[in-house]
Amino acid sequence: MYNLAKVSSPIKRLRMTNKMTTQPYKGSRDFYPEDMKIRNFIFDTWKKVCKSYGYEEYDGPFIESFELYAAKSGEELVNEQLYSFEDRGKRKVAIRPEMTPTLARMVASKINELPKPIRWFSIANFWRYEKPQRGRGREFFQLNLDMFGIEGVEADLEVISTSVDILKSFGAKETMFEVRFNNRRLADDIYRNLGLSTEQKKLVNKALDKKLKISQEEFNSWLKDDAKLSNLELKSLNDYLENPMPMVNQLVPKSKGAQEVVKLTELINNQGLSMFVKFDPTIIRGLDYYTGNVFEVYDLNPQNIRAIAGGGRYDDLVTVFGKDKLTGTGYAMGDITLKDFLKGWNLLPKFESECEYLITLWPSEDPKFLKKELEISKILRNNGLNVQTWLENNTKLEKQLKYADKKGCKYVIIIGENELKDNLVTIKNLKDSTQETKPLEKFISDIK
Repeated sequence: MYNLAKVSSPIKRLRMTNKMTTQPYKGSRDFYPEDMKIRNFIFDTWKKVCKSYGYEEYDGPFIESFELYAAKSGEELVNEQLYSFEDRGKRKVAIRPEMTPTLARMVASKINELPKPIRWFSIANFWRYEKPQRGRGREFFQLNLDMFGIEGVEADLEVISTSVDILKSFGAKETMFEVRFNNRRLADDIYRNLGLSTEQKKLVNKALDKKLKISQEEFNSWLKDDAKLSNLELKSLNDYLENPMPMVNQLVPKSKGAQEVVKLTELINNQGLSMFVKFDPTIIRGLDYYTGNVFEVYDLNPQNIRAIAGGGRYDDLVTVFGKDKLTGTGYAMGDITLKDFLKGWNLLPKFESECEYLITLWPSEDPKFLKKELEISKILRNNGLNVQTWLENNTKLEKQLKYADKKGCKYVIIIGENELKDNLVTIKNLKDSTQETKPLEKFISDIK
């Protein structure tokens, strides 16, 4: 028979032999109060702009069935980046790596009940198993903004406009970022003109998706060695990428993609957005569900030239849930890349402390001081003020004042022997080091 008292669990042994690390899980982040101020600043700006366009906020579950992502996400994401596991009910599930499949499922679930067009946005937490690096973590937050039910490029214009207005709301100028758009239907027509096979199209798209990060020589080698493009096909493709509009205009009579590019360009010019938004035939977007206009928002900082947002048109996403078809367009903007953008351009504000008052506790064992302190703090909070109270007896007043200064409090209230006896308060302004003593009743009246 075992002596259970002598059998230690692995958890108990771990506690006895090892000190736990203070580091978060690799690729995730701790949000200290100063970090939360930045996060809330970003989220609040996102929400303000989205709501100004009439978009409504939604959310979905943190865990979905594995099949949802297997059906509608890219192969790389599903095979290499998805956090998936079997739950206690033997169901294969996954932590969400993106919001679009969940969004499509939710819209399909109530497709006949929801008034069209549907304008929704969400700010949610996501996980992807990939190598953490600058601008990319395994855990991240993302703004997702989508519109369903409008087939015309006017919807593409609107979602692009929200991305521009979001960055402008952070104080960004036209020299700081650029929205670059292309069209997947147009790209297919260009490839067809070049006589490329389906497999060649896929390889060309992969090369285009990486073009910004590789040299022209590497790009050409990729297309010749992997996609097996002939010298003539390679030259024709590079000529198009260098000067696309002649071929786009030539294809307008027979290409829906070309028509959409021309119409969207016209709308962009009419809306005065041409300094922010440009046509770029190298923009492809890696996910397979995009069908029309696609776009990416680029940081133009020489130290951080990369996409900070991206999305596009998807016509067939909800059909995986049934026969109903509902076209959609939208994009995602990540908090990590956006924070890098704001830091790089010095657009993050200096956050002031939210502490308006610290009410000190007179160094004494007498409970009447604490009673008065709590009474005044309650009155101030009832009037909408941010108030901290000192709760330790016999703490020197000097230490309390140093704490208030370090926390950035605007004012300190002192209630000493004389103040308590005559129902007064002394208010010290920590910004200009002035102070005054007045009747408590007058102070409260002034506050109100």
